[in-house]
Amino acid sequence: MTQNNPRQQQQQIEPSSIRVPGLVVREQPRINRIQFIFDEQPSEDICRILKNHAFRWSRHEDAWQRQLSVTSRKLAVKVLLEIQELAKAKSGAGVGE
Repeated sequence: MTQNNPRQQQQQIEPSSIRVPGLVVREQPRINRIQFIFDEQPSEDICRILKNHAFRWSRHEDAWQRQLSVTSRKLAVKVLLEIQELAKAKSGAGVGE
């Protein structure tokens, strides 16, 4: 029997992730979220960037996250680029600093 229910198909997809120094960006289809997971506590500037793009802190997941969608995927890339630009502007400081 085939599974035509898109929700069931989405739940079967394994989480995908991108690792960059200091953090992981991970899709979690099981909970319908895209997450930023930092190695260390992010700076206020990084938290502000995340908040400005509707990411919220989840203490249960220990991650900054928002609902998984096409838009959230695009915004995650934008946030990641902004975080990397911020790190460059701070002359090579780590992502969480």
